[in-house]
Amino acid sequence: MFPVDAGSSVRYTPPATPPPPPPHIVKPQETVATVAKTYQVTPEELARTNHITVDTQLTPGQQLQLPPNAVQPAQTDAAPAAPATPAAKTDAAIAAYQQAVKDRTEATSNMPQNGALRQEIRQGADDAVNKAKTAMDQAIHDEIAGEVAQRNQGVPGQFRTPTDQLVANAGDAILARHQGDASATPLIKDAVHTYQVQARADALIPGYYGNWSAADKLKGINLQGQPKEVVDAVLADPRVKQWVADAAHDASGKSAADCAKYLAELTRASPELGREVTTHWWNAQDTQSWMSSNSEVLSAMSDPDIYRDLSVVYRNLGGSDAGQAAQSDFAGDVAKYLERNSMLANNNDVTKAISDGGDPALALAVASNLQADGKNTLARQMVSSVKLGMGNLQQVTLKQDMQAYAKQTEELNNLIKDLGPGLTDDQKQQAIQKYIDGKGKDWQDQLKANKDKLVADVRALDLDITSLTSVPDNLKSYGLTKEGAAKLLDDDTTRQSIEFAATQDPSVFDGEEGGEAAKLLIELGHKDKDFTAAVGKAYVVSHLMPSLGEMNPSDDASIAKVKQALESFRGLGAQMLGIPQGEVDKGIDKLEEVVNSLRTETLEDAKQGKAVNEFASVQKELQELKELPFSDAKAGMLFRTMALGITGAAFISQTGKTIEDPSVQNVIGSLAFGLDLAPAKNALTGTIQALDKNNVLEQWGHAAPELTEKFIGVLNVAYFAAGAVKGVADHDYPTAIFSGVGAAGAALAAFGGEEMLGGFAGPIGIAVATIAVVALHFIEQHHKDQEYKEAQDKFLEGAGIENKDEREALIGAGPDQLNAMRARGITPENIQEIAETDPRLLHIAYGTDGQGRPY
Repeated sequence: MFPVDAGSSVRYTPPATPPPPPPHIVKPQETVATVAKTYQVTPEELARTNHITVDTQLTPGQQLQLPPNAVQPAQTDAAPAAPATPAAKTDAAIAAYQQAVKDRTEATSNMPQNGALRQEIRQGADDAVNKAKTAMDQAIHDEIAGEVAQRNQGVPGQFRTPTDQLVANAGDAILARHQGDASATPLIKDAVHTYQVQARADALIPGYYGNWSAADKLKGINLQGQPKEVVDAVLADPRVKQWVADAAHDASGKSAADCAKYLAELTRASPELGREVTTHWWNAQDTQSWMSSNSEVLSAMSDPDIYRDLSVVYRNLGGSDAGQAAQSDFAGDVAKYLERNSMLANNNDVTKAISDGGDPALALAVASNLQADGKNTLARQMVSSVKLGMGNLQQVTLKQDMQAYAKQTEELNNLIKDLGPGLTDDQKQQAIQKYIDGKGKDWQDQLKANKDKLVADVRALDLDITSLTSVPDNLKSYGLTKEGAAKLLDDDTTRQSIEFAATQDPSVFDGEEGGEAAKLLIELGHKDKDFTAAVGKAYVVSHLMPSLGEMNPSDDASIAKVKQALESFRGLGAQMLGIPQGEVDKGIDKLEEVVNSLRTETLEDAKQGKAVNEFASVQKELQELKELPFSDAKAGMLFRTMALGITGAAFISQTGKTIEDPSVQNVIGSLAFGLDLAPAKNALTGTIQALDKNNVLEQWGHAAPELTEKFIGVLNVAYFAAGAVKGVADHDYPTAIFSGVGAAGAALAAFGGEEMLGGFAGPIGIAVATIAVVALHFIEQHHKDQEYKEAQDKFLEGAGIENKDEREALIGAGPDQLNAMRARGITPENIQEIAETDPRLLHIAYGTDGQGRPY
């Protein structure tokens, strides 16, 4: 629950609520309608309560949760008495499952020699175990659901305990009743985890009333950054499956161009659901008839809009052998059409589509088909169109994106550059906020649109670059190779655009394709350290840290995923961090030792809050990791942060609590302190509170599992922001970040929400706000006329400098003088004091000695 101030007299007393009605056990021949009639509710109410449809076929033994207004039928004396409480039902179901397993063992160990009879006995025993397992899982789910509903029913939102915390508490209560039962513990944990996944999936699926199209319903489901198991649970939901089928049916009734547009728009809104609808639609088509009879589709190369939409549909069909076969058929039919209409193969619209962000994969597949058919000239023309489109994307589109962003932010960037040296980080952040507030919503919306356009186009360039490294063999003679992709990065504008997008929005590399693009960019861009570092940090945030957040020492699959992430980083770390491969290998080896040690650790003390005793087995590895020598201090920080991610995630997964729990904060704070990532054991608490104000932690941990989401958010923010802290010695980076005083202090959270910087400054705050002018050379400094001086005065006033004479003195000093004073160790506070008491001192001439040192 949200806390109430200690001095407040406010107390909330929840209203008395009746317990939820017991579930109904489905009998043979029963339907949703007949059960609803029994309890005097509508079929729709019963279906909604159980997340099914009124037409769902019920199975005997299935449990249905009843709506709160259900009326219990009269009980007969002959009816057997059910366990009185959900806890009793759960315990009985667990015991029944264990007995079924025992019975199966006995039955299969004494089977007759007759093969058919042996198979019958084994099948019957397996069926009994599976039925008991289903009943046990349902009983555990029902107990947890009842606890969650009862705790939050009628409670105002601001007083509610987070659902994931209630689920964890309910699971702990069930585990406590079976403490010491080695066979029950993993079963209970598995059932609780399954419930958590389903609860998260249910929370993502909106309820709709009124006349909504299937596509609009699907667009309302935001799966961005959700773990695969949650996405799979959403896709398996009966409601979603029905919406997918309805959307696929709607697509089939459209013309070819409208169908491609419909599927592409759905995919852009929700890639996972768009792929699901596309696959469902394609499987229902007479594909040969659809392809050959639709000239709109086959002439896609002559219309950039149709091509862009069709390329999305084409990519959606991949991912499986059947899908790749469909892609091949798709591209083959288009190629045959072009053979009959050769003028279209050199059409500028293909170039325009790709230069505007269209996916080149379809065009390359068509070119491959043309070459295979001996149409070398047509194939070369198609490849030339693709290359030209890629060139336009990097040379024209991205440059225009950057210019639009830089032009809109030019005045603010100049204000920061000219006046920033005389302000503290907190004052700069405050002044930026006041400036943006004063510009109004239209200006903020346009800025966000400019940034989103740039990020989208960089994503498209990522696809272009990865496409060049995976082209069919028969096109490599046309220059479509990894070396050709590397040449794309020889352009300054291209590198700056990717670097800028990566610092503004690390999710530019989200997803499997994004991860592969980041790896490739790090490999190809190794000559530019700043570029490689920016892409590398985005990769860490969007892929590495979320994978470490999967660490669960009692789950082999999660351990395998963590090790896979570490091995992947082993191949990237040297280029990304600019350190020898040997240092990377030693760091990864030590982290894998930590993983192996945790794998055998029970962490039972974690449930009882016994500080870090549960990490005794990894203390040696953590200490050795901390003492590893790295040639770059920030590389050392990353490896220690990764160690904190692995151990912290292991602790959280075993306790079932979140980073919001004080006991978890104490343990992880102690770990951070022990790894020299925090100045004190309680420093982490203040950082979490500062960052959580604007939901930064969810934003920066969105790809991690639910329990560790906020924890991974803390680690991502700390690592990503560390590189932006100016004027802090390398060895102080971790302390500055984890104590919440680096990178504009406690206002580090300002980059997180629309209500703050509106996505303007990006995750590294002020450093990125100046990149549009500092890093790009095509924006000229405007003449500082009277209007600009008024803007300077207002900016300083927004920073909290109330004395007008002091503001004028700071403006009159100019950026060169302010920077010269800062270079000599004069702090912003001292500069402001001089401006107020003796502004003449702001104009002292400074110089450098023969060795370039300031005096």
